[in-house]
Formats: sequence, structure tokens, C-alpha cells
Amino acid sequence: MGKYSKYQRKSAEKKGMNPIWRGIGCLLIVIVPLVSYILMVLLGPLVIATGKIPYQLLGHVNFPAWVWRYRILNGIALFILNLNNLWFNILAFFVILLVLTAVTSLVYSLIYSLVGPARYSETDAPPSKYKAKKYTR
Repeated sequence: MGKYSKYQRKSAEKKGMNPIWRGIGCLLIVIVPLVSYILMVLLGPLVIATGKIPYQLLGHVNFPAWVWRYRILNGIALFILNLNNLWFNILAFFVILLVLTAVTSLVYSLIYSLVGPARYSETDAPPSKYKAKKYTR
């Protein structure tokens, strides 16, 4: 080797993520919204029966008069008019989706921290044993 030539170290192949984790994530993208929709359909009437839902969220959607003049908008509006309690259903779906996503993320991260790779590898520096004292003036 010459004086000014570059030395290149052969890097070891990096271990990738286990494909099982990708599969679980892919399933969660499909399963969590599906479960959220099912819970919204099952729990929606029970929540409405309590009577504590604002009346603005219940009933059919109102459209302005100009929507009925256009053929395409007319067809879409007729379909939406057949959906009862649309605003409540949308709101309930997203609230349930948010809660289920938070719970599955916590469970997923807990399992990954137990089963996943070590936090520090052999090339990391050890954690510092020195603790700074509180500064007082």
C-alpha cells in the first residue's frame, strides 16, 4: 500500500429487522382501523342511547341548495343522506382509532424492547458513572 492510498475497512453486513416485525406492522395498519369500525358500529347505539351526545352530531347531514343542481353532487349527496348519525360515527371512529393506536403502539414497543436487539452494542461507549452536582450560587 502506498503512503497516500486510502485504507478501507471491510464492513460487516448489518443485521436487518426481522421480517416478522414488518408483518406485524402491516397487519396493524389493516386490523386497527377494522376493529375501530366494528367497535364504532357496536358501541355507537349504546352511546347515543345515553342521551349525552349533542344533537348537532345526530341525524342526517344538511346540504345547501346549490348541491342539488349538479348531477354528480346530487348522487353523492343522496348517498350521504342515507347515512344516519354520520358526524357522530366519524368522530367516534377516529376517537376509537386514536385510543387503539396508542394502546397497540405501547404494547408493540414493550414487546420490541423485550425481544429486540440490545440497547448498546460493543462499539458504544459505556454509560457515564459521573453525575453532575446541582449548581448553587
